[in-house]
Amino acid sequence: MHAWAVSVLTGAGADTAPALVVDFGTAKYVLNAGEGTGRAWLGSQHSFRKTKGVFVTAPDTARCGGLPGLMMLCADATIPKLEIVGPHGLMHYLATMRGFTYRSTMVVKAIEAPATPVQSLPSGPNPPPPVFQDESLTVYAIPIFPSTQLDTNNSDAGPSQDLTERPLKRKRTPSPPRSPARRKSPPASEYTFGSSTPAPATLESTAPVPVALATRSQLPSFNPSQLRGTDAQEWRKLMLQEMFPMREAPAPERGAPNQSKQEKARVAQAQVRKTTSGVQDGAAGGARAAWQTAPDKRHARLPRLAGERDAPVAPPTLAYLLVGPSVRGKFDVKKAEALGLPRGPIRSRLTKGEAVTFEVDDGQGGKVERTVRPEDCVGPTEVAQSVLVLDVPTPAHILSVLASFSESPFFSQYRSKAEEVRKKHPVHAVFHLLGEGVLEDERYKEFMNGFSDETHHIVSSREHTPDKIVFTRSALVQARLNQLDADMFPLPKYNLTGTRDFGSVGGLPEKATLAYRDMIVNVRPPRPPKKDEKAKQDEFNDLASSNTLPELPDTTLEKFKEVQRHVNQRPGRGSPAAQPGDDVVLTPLGTGSAVPTRVRNVSGTLIQIPGRGGVLLDCGEGTWGQLARSFGDDPARTGGVWQVLRELKCIFLSHMHGDHHMGLSKILQMRTLMSPPPSEPLYLIGLRSHLMYLTERQELEDVGLSDPNGVVMILSDALNWRPPRPYGRNQPEDERWMNADTSRQNAQAMCRTLGLKSFQTVDVAHRTRCYGCVLRHENGWSVAFSADTMPTENLVRAGRDATLLIHESSMSPEEEQLAFDKAHSTSAQAIDIGRRMNAQKLLLTHFSARYPGMPPRKGGNGDGSAQPLVGIAFDYARIRLGDFWKLNAYLPAIQHAFDQLEDEDPMEIDLTKLQ
Repeated sequence: MHAWAVSVLTGAGADTAPALVVDFGTAKYVLNAGEGTGRAWLGSQHSFRKTKGVFVTAPDTARCGGLPGLMMLCADATIPKLEIVGPHGLMHYLATMRGFTYRSTMVVKAIEAPATPVQSLPSGPNPPPPVFQDESLTVYAIPIFPSTQLDTNNSDAGPSQDLTERPLKRKRTPSPPRSPARRKSPPASEYTFGSSTPAPATLESTAPVPVALATRSQLPSFNPSQLRGTDAQEWRKLMLQEMFPMREAPAPERGAPNQSKQEKARVAQAQVRKTTSGVQDGAAGGARAAWQTAPDKRHARLPRLAGERDAPVAPPTLAYLLVGPSVRGKFDVKKAEALGLPRGPIRSRLTKGEAVTFEVDDGQGGKVERTVRPEDCVGPTEVAQSVLVLDVPTPAHILSVLASFSESPFFSQYRSKAEEVRKKHPVHAVFHLLGEGVLEDERYKEFMNGFSDETHHIVSSREHTPDKIVFTRSALVQARLNQLDADMFPLPKYNLTGTRDFGSVGGLPEKATLAYRDMIVNVRPPRPPKKDEKAKQDEFNDLASSNTLPELPDTTLEKFKEVQRHVNQRPGRGSPAAQPGDDVVLTPLGTGSAVPTRVRNVSGTLIQIPGRGGVLLDCGEGTWGQLARSFGDDPARTGGVWQVLRELKCIFLSHMHGDHHMGLSKILQMRTLMSPPPSEPLYLIGLRSHLMYLTERQELEDVGLSDPNGVVMILSDALNWRPPRPYGRNQPEDERWMNADTSRQNAQAMCRTLGLKSFQTVDVAHRTRCYGCVLRHENGWSVAFSADTMPTENLVRAGRDATLLIHESSMSPEEEQLAFDKAHSTSAQAIDIGRRMNAQKLLLTHFSARYPGMPPRKGGNGDGSAQPLVGIAFDYARIRLGDFWKLNAYLPAIQHAFDQLEDEDPMEIDLTKLQ
């Protein structure tokens, strides 16, 4: 009982950021949720059940890129309530997701921690108010601010530049070396950001919204983007309450003593229904989200986070002190009996800390009173163990870290070498989530060495961490197919060593170790870090370490050889391109549907046009990581994925479902880091809601909207092959992208860059506004993309005679009704669309999680006799259009390989994680 541990779910790598899981058995908590967190969880030994909270250290892509997907997985796992804690800006971050993240079955409570430096708090050695507390865990937040003092050597330097005077831009040149000299932290007044108004106290999204604001929102003239101060934050709360309208049920009504569990559950559900309907009146202090604000108000631009300024603000990162429960000492039965302590409730009072008085025999036939104190037969209470999580993204944050633990009387108790202090405030482990240049800064080494020698230091640093494969089953599939065609199925890129050697970093504490995936640190009972014995076997990295490919069964090898002989006998093998577009290369980056699997990520397809640039069709969560695994993550940021990113000229987003666009911010944020900056713009084609989302996100982190060759927005409706449906009311003065003529002009410039004759969008049949697209090149080749859709004649007409059709294939041929119900297509329907379109080639993608391996299909049997030629998309494949016939010819061998793999270990998604 009360045992707990912290596990490393994901580390710092090309496709994931550090994420931790705190597990008490009866409750789980997550620290940070970067891209890939949900997918990694699905492939791990952890279950979503009993998840209670998520703590994020900053409201940005690196720490929260996977948060929407994780929230949806928790809701689908019937988690009743999820609390999300973070710094200032968290509610804005969550509210930007209102167009694609919503559930009516889960209570979501967002909590923004105060932005006051802890050394400025008046609590002295007493604990400040926790940002989270339940029966298992008490959590304290420590804001960590970047210092703008450029020369820390100069003790006579004036006050540092106020953070409100500079945008949150990453320097493209290295920072000058920093001196290890210590400097007292700047005064609290320097830590304001985004506004001159002092940051408020802890804010909770579930608190009632004032009736006056909800009433004002019904007025025709109301514009939420003009709200400021408290009203602005209340509006964000209202948006969150509409996204997650479920309210926490009150204490259950007392039923009959003999009431069954089923009857109690029924009563509780009825109470929940009561609390999720109706509107709180003014006497109750506010209105709930059931007001249902008008759509044009709900989807209008959020209030600006930083006044009128368009540049991002610079909120702090948060460090978290996690304190477990103190445990009562054990009751010594032998001592109790020796003292004559009777059995029953009196013993219970003693274990609760009360002294008890009772009568005992005096040995002479009489009675005498005896008082027994807890210490007489109850062992000492075990002091609560604690864990510290520090997110220090740059050396500029180090001064704030030092000040928090040297100038705060409360937190300084947790960083001490004095044995008597350590016994009262033990810190079993410190998790250091460190950015570039922090670990080897002498100031930070000194800080680490200030903790007790018994404290374990777990370091996650991108510079020092080997970039191993995280999604090993997907890589294993690719390694098997690589033996069929090494060019079409290249191995994913990885690195078994860090760019800097952790072992050569001198001056670290003796118990400092590098974090790795599936590391577990048992906090109570305290144990040193080790590999989690429950972790699933690493299927790929062991092979990578030995530089070998997986062994294939003899039957699979023979099937591969048979198909290879057939391919090699084809006339004209190796001849130059015979048709326009043969040199165009497709790289499927995500071929799954709404839920990622161990083999398939969510949607994304890269088209590379030689000499012109790239087009990315949809951009689901984890697309950047898939690109990095496909092309390699060059530390110098010149080759590999960085060259692909530099050549990327267009991103097309089909619709607002999260699995098609949640990876956008990561790609745009990485683009801002390129040095030198891009010489040409990146054209983003999307719906109004996509463009609004990106504009609102720009206030939290730079995504390149204001750069000279940054992002150029194009409204997809303006490019439709026929007049599009109009949008509802909006605020045109805030939405420059709603000008259709400007969008068409920008699209023409994009077409000139890519050598395209035209780029048209096609309205397709899905549950929400959704567009496919058709690209027609000057050389005569064309690509049609269906996006998510039921079979639609619009696509047939707009994509007539396409060289390649990329069509979704969510369901099997036998599931037409299910496909209709979900507004998707079966593989047979996709093939029919290709035939009626007269497409030469058809690439099936977007497969349901029901078919995580080789999806069922009908037609396209691999003999090349049918038109269109049918191919199945696989993550990481590299498909040259001129070699598409090979992909079709490989289908029987690929089917055989997957059949063998599923016999060894079924690849079905673990549905118990969603129960």
